[in-house]
Amino acid sequence: MKSLLVTLTYLALAATPLLSQRLPEGAQHANRERSYDVLHYKAQLAFDFDKQEVRGKATIRLTPLRAIQEIALDAIALNVTTVELHGNRKVAFETAPGVLTIKLPETKQPGDTLTIGITYSAQPKAGMYFVRDRSSDGAYFITTYGEDGLHANWLPIYSDVNDRFSSEMLITVPRPYVVVSNGKLVAQDEKANGEFTYHWLQELPHPNYLIALYVGDFEKGDLEPAFGTTPLSYWVPRGKLNEGAYTFRNTTKMVEFFSTKFNYVYPWDKYDQIAVPDYAIGAMEHTGVTGHRDNVLRTESAPLDFNPTFNYYTDPWSAEALISHELAHHWFGNLVTCRNLSYIWLNESFASLLMMLWDEESLGEDQYLFSVQLARQKYFDYVHSEHIIRPLEYHYFDDSNTIFNTEHTYYKGAVVLHMLRKILGDEPFFRAMGYYLDKHAFSNVASEDLKIAIEEATGENPDWFFEQWVTGGGHPVLEVSYDYLPGRKKLILSVKQVQSLVDGQGIFELPARITIATQEETWPQHVWIESDDDVFVLDCPAEPLMVSFDGAGDLVAEIIFPKSAKELAYQAMNDAVPGRLRAIRQLASEYPTSETTTATFEKIIMGNGFWGCRAEAAHQLGTMRTSRAETLAQEALQADDYRIRKATVLALPEFGTDSAISLLQNIIDTDSHSDVVATAILALARASDDLSPAFVRTQLAKESWYDEIRVAALRACEVTEDESLVPVIKPYAKEEHNQSVRGAAIDAWAACAPADKELHSVLIALTQSPIYTLQQSALAKLGELYVSAAAERLEQVVRENADANLVTAAQEALDKIRLVGSR
Repeated sequence: MKSLLVTLTYLALAATPLLSQRLPEGAQHANRERSYDVLHYKAQLAFDFDKQEVRGKATIRLTPLRAIQEIALDAIALNVTTVELHGNRKVAFETAPGVLTIKLPETKQPGDTLTIGITYSAQPKAGMYFVRDRSSDGAYFITTYGEDGLHANWLPIYSDVNDRFSSEMLITVPRPYVVVSNGKLVAQDEKANGEFTYHWLQELPHPNYLIALYVGDFEKGDLEPAFGTTPLSYWVPRGKLNEGAYTFRNTTKMVEFFSTKFNYVYPWDKYDQIAVPDYAIGAMEHTGVTGHRDNVLRTESAPLDFNPTFNYYTDPWSAEALISHELAHHWFGNLVTCRNLSYIWLNESFASLLMMLWDEESLGEDQYLFSVQLARQKYFDYVHSEHIIRPLEYHYFDDSNTIFNTEHTYYKGAVVLHMLRKILGDEPFFRAMGYYLDKHAFSNVASEDLKIAIEEATGENPDWFFEQWVTGGGHPVLEVSYDYLPGRKKLILSVKQVQSLVDGQGIFELPARITIATQEETWPQHVWIESDDDVFVLDCPAEPLMVSFDGAGDLVAEIIFPKSAKELAYQAMNDAVPGRLRAIRQLASEYPTSETTTATFEKIIMGNGFWGCRAEAAHQLGTMRTSRAETLAQEALQADDYRIRKATVLALPEFGTDSAISLLQNIIDTDSHSDVVATAILALARASDDLSPAFVRTQLAKESWYDEIRVAALRACEVTEDESLVPVIKPYAKEEHNQSVRGAAIDAWAACAPADKELHSVLIALTQSPIYTLQQSALAKLGELYVSAAAERLEQVVRENADANLVTAAQEALDKIRLVGSR
């Protein structure tokens, strides 16, 4: 029997964060109607780098879908000079905010083919970004990012996802620039003035947002062709070829693995990967070419995580995960594309699952289960902190950031698909996904199409699953307990659903796997949960050593299962990885002073088991906070795997002792891995009352992969909120630093001197930065600091209407400023 106190404690922890759950709100996002079908898109462009201007001609071949007298194209702040029909007949046109309307000389009917030529120029406010090359004075990188209609800032185009067409780019640049785009490089012609025109042709149809254009001083490296035939290359800033070779070394295996796993061979002409400093987002999967932010580049000594990560010992987004995720889109997203952004989970959830499948293929099942568990926990943490749930398919949002919400669309979506895999079984699941790809290749899909494909391929009726997990929101919270009846050799298992019943979240029906271990044997039991209070009677020939509910992590469910320290210790050593992680956390939180807990953690940390369980045990030493746990932390700091040392560093501030502070100071001076050192700097700031300017300057001077030690030192300044550190911080907000350093400096400056007028001026200037992440963070920060001087600039961002994400951020900041001003 379990302690009533423990049970009540678990119920409180589970129920409290769920009381105010709600669905997000926003405008209904319906499928866009169109009056024509684009067949082919051709752009002939050149640039004025200093003016950050693009100019040239777009030629569009299209056919009407109904009788039309005009053609409306998306065009945001384009300066259109002429429009021609069939290359020789000028026609009238009108421009309005966001729209170019072309007047046809006569009515055109379905079956007609029109060729429209548009000469124009633009200084894009979004979608195309001119970023200075910090390694070369006066040089730039030009990159593009087109999701949610952003390409209309530099191309007159139909800018929604529900149209597909072939495309070609003829881009003229001076030396030493090179151009990379979709499809095949048809020609590279030198002009009389020494400039080059790069001619790229994408013959297979794709949506507009997948058009790519990258310009910079890149060097090219080649990888082993996939299946010996599909060219694979990488493009990196000059001098980075060795890092590129190491970073992208597994791409060939990935292409072949996904092709085989889903029985659909990679369909595109080639696959290029480009690393660009200060890219707009982490990465983007344009057809046949993926753009990466340059922190993807690394050597063997660099951290595994894609971004510097200091709050946990690992991150779902390793560099390998990011690379495999973007490649996965070439099946799920590029080959088969969501009908509109309401269905974006069909792109992103699948790509997120596939990056975990690559973990399984390359690193083994334990890593796969760990990756799934980490994504699941990230989703749960988000729901607890933000109190927002939503279905994967969701039609109410004002900007793409909302529907691209990482915790729902990526993490929850991936683990929902993992759950579907476990329900169907491997062979039917992968056969159904291959059938879905084949059936809908080069077309747009909705969730219903996936459901029908599963039914047609397997004979299963997945209606119940889609109603709960795709068009339904939330997840179950399960309170589990059991009693063993030795005389009858029966185990009575109780499962109650205790989640809040709110709009979008009800009672769930789902299968669950229980693992029972006795002294003699271990076996699985399968039950079907179908009400808010289920009781199952299971055969059990002897007193169980362990009853593990969903220990393999098949379900998207929070599990409250009070147990004795003895049973948890057994589970922590013997269950599948998700069950072991759960037991480790429960031991630390419920039995922190127990000798059983200490002994178990010592075995795990000092053993040679799966690294993730060892790291989790080291991390949970900070929950225990006993003198024996601190001693064990010192031993854990000797681990060979840097992630275990990093987990221990994260635990040390929780002890609140001078000895823990001394350990952190020693780690900063002596540890061999930059990720551990960087994490220790931030941990020291959290453990100590103050950091001296001299200490901060010493850390800021250290060189490391992607300047992560500098980023950590600036984050440490943010923790202190010490105004005396502002002179140390300010230089790192300047353009010569990468966006992670600059972002950390801005946050630290704002924490230490929120009323600083110079800071406010810097933030206002950053709203026009070519670096997308800094634009968004500056807009948000102006609202958080209630900077009234920013109102005029914020109003301008709203009027420009170049990017819904920027407009929403600017409007939210304005609302905060006006709220304060009205009082």
